[in-house]
Amino acid sequence: MGGLAVWAWLGAGNLSGRLDPGRRWENLQRFAGDLVPAPVRDSGDWLSALPWAWQLLKDQALMAILMTLAIACAAIALAGLAALVVLPLADRRLARPDPAGLWAGRTSRLANVGWKVLGGVIRFLFVLARAIPEYLLAFLLISLLGLHAWPLVLALAIHNFGILGRLWGEVSENVEPAASKQLITSGSGRTQTFAVGILPAVFNRFLIYFFYRWETCIKDATVLGMLGLLTLGHLIALSKGFFWDEMFLYVLLGAALILAGDLLSTFVRRWLRG
Repeated sequence: MGGLAVWAWLGAGNLSGRLDPGRRWENLQRFAGDLVPAPVRDSGDWLSALPWAWQLLKDQALMAILMTLAIACAAIALAGLAALVVLPLADRRLARPDPAGLWAGRTSRLANVGWKVLGGVIRFLFVLARAIPEYLLAFLLISLLGLHAWPLVLALAIHNFGILGRLWGEVSENVEPAASKQLITSGSGRTQTFAVGILPAVFNRFLIYFFYRWETCIKDATVLGMLGLLTLGHLIALSKGFFWDEMFLYVLLGAALILAGDLLSTFVRRWLRG
């Protein structure tokens, strides 16, 4: 793969574009040189990059990191809460006239049709929510609500509502049904059966998907900042083409934020299992 990438860059046939291989190699060298922090290029001392990085962090990057993290946390919390609320109504084993396959008394034809339609509509909403790219959702919401954090939060929440609904739904539908049948036989409703008989059994799996999507929300919040809100993506977009060293620092900060989220999710899951 690495050899193919070098071949595509240096060029053969149509892949070389309008630039000859020598010019492309010069551009690559110039780009690599511009990634070196400006104070280091002037002094040759890498220690001089520390005050430069701290100044950038203090001026804008720290606020952008906090904004990125806040958008991701708010979005995944809304998505998870919304998916959890409607999940009992989307579960194919519960959202039916005879929950878990147990006869629940005589019901009207309208009620039978209503349960089928309700579950189908919610599952369709899961599909629709995850089918629309969050970048497009954010663009539309910014046009309606203006440029602030909530359009980005809502765009990410809607998209992840669909993904979590699908993932959590598959997990809950594949859990052993014995506990659910026992609760329904004893008179519990669908929501109570889900909360007591299903959710405790799949909670750790739910958390795995929840934190996985939270890490993705951090990456997506970074990218959505390119629409104009002060996140790391906005700083990357402003630096691109002019200050490659600053852009590279912001990219590294974004990677560090995602790594911190991954470590936090691993710690929480281990703590809960313990």
